[in-house]
Amino acid sequence: MSILENLPEEIGGWPRTAATEAAVAFTAEHSPRWLLNHCVRSYFYARSIGTARGLAAGEDYDDEALFLATVLHDIGLTAEGQGPNRFEVDGAYRAARFAREHGLSDAAADQVWDAVALHTSPGIASHMHPVGALAHFGIGADVFAFGVEEVDRAVLDAAHAAFPYLDLRNSINAQVARQIDEQPSKWAPLSFVDIVYRRHWPDNPFPGLEELVAAPVLPS
Repeated sequence: MSILENLPEEIGGWPRTAATEAAVAFTAEHSPRWLLNHCVRSYFYARSIGTARGLAAGEDYDDEALFLATVLHDIGLTAEGQGPNRFEVDGAYRAARFAREHGLSDAAADQVWDAVALHTSPGIASHMHPVGALAHFGIGADVFAFGVEEVDRAVLDAAHAAFPYLDLRNSINAQVARQIDEQPSKWAPLSFVDIVYRRHWPDNPFPGLEELVAAPVLPS
């Protein structure tokens, strides 16, 4: 049975299509519970923020695409989504492929790609199309409580009760660092993954801002 069966009334509904139901099953199959819960909560927070901003699902944005973007946004942290790039980009390629394989249009799949690839990019994602912006807002509200005051309190409380937070922040940090340890190509300078990795391993081999500023303009 799907984890989205018998939801508390306060959380509200979700776009029940073959693609969204498959996305829940896919994420559940490949993700630890702390990650699955985060991805699901992020959708409900994203939609609640959209409502607070006067955006209507199905009119102002593609709710099915938003659901896939949020529920699949961290698939790059799993073995199923892993590749040579930073996890957001690997996840974007896997999520967009999933969307196309399950009948979404190329335009909708492209929006999923954008949303997943840029979900850790404040100041950029918020200026994208509504699917990308709302996914970013919902994910940020869940991980770091960015803009969480825009989430309806009843939705917030019910989602946390139905899908417990567990040790999300530390678990994500550890998984990002573990992936980079195993595959250094997944590191990117001055990025979210760089910040996380430096927190996890302060004594690390990658150049920081000071080293980059001090580097010669031209190679010797």
